[in-house]
Amino acid sequence: MKLFWRLVFVIVMTVGYFYVNINLQLLGVFLFSLSILYSDFRNFKVNRFDISTTFVLLLVFISISHFIFFSGLSAYSARIMKFYFYNKIDLGNQAIYIFNLGSVVIILAMRIFIKNETWNTKRIDNTSQRSLLIFSIFSFIASVFFDNFLTSVGTIGTFFTYSVNGSLLLLSYLAYKQKRGIWAVFLYTIFLSTYALAFSYLRMAILIPWVAFCTGDLLAKKSILKLGIYTRVVLISGLFVFPILFSFLGASRNKIIGQDKITQSLELFTEEDELSSFEGQQTIVDRFTIVNQLSNIITLTRKKGFYNGQTLNYLGFVFIPRFLWPEKPLIKQGQWFALEIGNARKIKNSDKANNSINMTVPGEFYLNFSWLGLLIGCFIFGYFISWIWNQTTFENLLGWIFRFYLIFLGLFSLGSDLQIVPSLISYVVIYKAIDFFNKVSSEKPRMKTSTYLSK
Repeated sequence: MKLFWRLVFVIVMTVGYFYVNINLQLLGVFLFSLSILYSDFRNFKVNRFDISTTFVLLLVFISISHFIFFSGLSAYSARIMKFYFYNKIDLGNQAIYIFNLGSVVIILAMRIFIKNETWNTKRIDNTSQRSLLIFSIFSFIASVFFDNFLTSVGTIGTFFTYSVNGSLLLLSYLAYKQKRGIWAVFLYTIFLSTYALAFSYLRMAILIPWVAFCTGDLLAKKSILKLGIYTRVVLISGLFVFPILFSFLGASRNKIIGQDKITQSLELFTEEDELSSFEGQQTIVDRFTIVNQLSNIITLTRKKGFYNGQTLNYLGFVFIPRFLWPEKPLIKQGQWFALEIGNARKIKNSDKANNSINMTVPGEFYLNFSWLGLLIGCFIFGYFISWIWNQTTFENLLGWIFRFYLIFLGLFSLGSDLQIVPSLISYVVIYKAIDFFNKVSSEKPRMKTSTYLSK
């Protein structure tokens, strides 16, 4: 019955595309997503929670964002609609359908192949919060003071930086599971988020610790209705605070220079002229739309034809270690795409561009291989993500760290383009290697009693 209704919603989405009715198309994908969320959180209990769940949540938010965009309900989207999509509604309709169709195929593949496991956390439920907090703080300090070194070692360094928020997820889970130390974890989350506000260039870094904190509570309680008071306050206040903060930081990014970002932000925020300057700027809702990227992809295919794998050439050398090939080209697909569509320029005396734009996974498959490639490619991609998830476990700290990265990936992007594939493969190799050595080191050698002594 569930499959029947999901098929009906996909048909509604497709009918909306062929009749150039964007609202009908968005309604179909919205109902499709809600049907999966209903299954995962039926009776407000956590019946299933994995990367497919968080990606469906993302698709719900994107659908709402697209409705706001095409309705012109925000100043930014109204301006884009007026100057770019005027008399080009078919372009926006096709752009939305490429993304929606690809996303639906990815979700269906993940729902088929991800193991709907019964969480086995017995080995970790009695973990010492104090030891875990020390580890998390150590990881944070190392990521701050050895940032250049971690960046230089590539994938290994990046994987290490995930341990900060990944261990925070486990800390939150343990605090709510053991019913103690919740306030300490909450204060630690505030610290990490505030530090990101003060020193991080990326606005999303401010939000990541709160995602870890709230998800830990959800996994411990396994019920939406039983979420703790701290989590409820964070979720409710976040609905009002973060969109405003996101827009403000985006509009004033170039005006805030140096280390004392918080003081400068407060000064800008209290100035009436500055307040009005970011009104009408791109909001968090506008940022989640993919219309601009996908419409440019469609325009490229109409002018130049399909690229037949041109954007995937880096797969031929991506796994060659840089210490063996120091001159290995940097993989900058976002910059390449921005240059290709004319929304960036080369930086003087550099091989870099001044802008980077993501193609999205469905968009890149369509750009290279048309509709059939979109369907087959997205299904294979969904299977690949399922395989990655199935390699991990909630039985140890390393698994919690990796799974938090995947949960967050599903909730906010699931890959800006196919460049995420080699990155995930590298992370799995590192994960498996560390896990193997942990198991070997934990095994105590057994002394064999000789036959002579046993007599």
